[in-house]
Amino acid sequence: MSASNIGPIMRHWIRNGIGTIALANKVNRNALSFHTLDVLHNQLRQFLDDPSVKVVILQSDIENVFSSGHDLKEIQKLQMRHQTNSNDMDEDGVVARDRLRRLFELCSDTMQSISTSDTPVIAKVDGSFTAAGCQLVASCDLAYASDRSIFATPGVNLGLFCSTPAVALGRSVASPKHAMEMLLTGRGIRAADAERIGLINRAVSVGELNAHVQKIAEDVASKSRDAVKCGKPLFYRQMELDLSQAYDVASRAMVNDVLDREDCREGIDAFLSKRTPTWKRT
Repeated sequence: MSASNIGPIMRHWIRNGIGTIALANKVNRNALSFHTLDVLHNQLRQFLDDPSVKVVILQSDIENVFSSGHDLKEIQKLQMRHQTNSNDMDEDGVVARDRLRRLFELCSDTMQSISTSDTPVIAKVDGSFTAAGCQLVASCDLAYASDRSIFATPGVNLGLFCSTPAVALGRSVASPKHAMEMLLTGRGIRAADAERIGLINRAVSVGELNAHVQKIAEDVASKSRDAVKCGKPLFYRQMELDLSQAYDVASRAMVNDVLDREDCREGIDAFLSKRTPTWKRT
């Protein structure tokens, strides 16, 4: 196992092929400031590019809080600087509009790094997560939450529609109407409702959450890395196609897997021989 801290805002470690990133900024309730997003994005990329990491868990070290979303104090400072003088540059020579654009682009890049990677990412949620925090969880491949957790996109209450969280939320829940209800009312929903609409996989008790997510992560890590590397990107790709195209892409992928992939030959032979497969190291 390796473990390290990134200042006061984050911890990360690797154990038995499972990489864990724990948000740990108690001062601002894990708000996704530019700095926090930059650190999170870089750490995610390190884990997602590391062949020894078979699955990643995102969690919080702060009791009853996952993430409070974007740092509103940071955003307000940009608002005020823009209102005072829209051409005023910061120490890096960047005007407020461009700095804000970079913030949302970095947030979008961080979310997309999860879905475009071939490594599965699991959100382990205990507590509240709002706006961009909700976006982060909706972007993960799997998500599990304690039954006391609350999910919300409350930007409309501040006069700011949660447009970027809506991208991940709308693609995660079972119906656009579920997403729109959250976005238009700003009301929070409990974990049981989040499970019902498909935002999370399952709601469990606080006492069961750690063991439940650990078991899921271990199950995923035990599978053929080669199969998961091929399968996850293909799943998201075919979801963007019409039915006929999706079946065409998936059928060709299965032919290639059966004939060309060592782990597939090993898995089928092990099943027919009634033995445990030995996956190749990748």
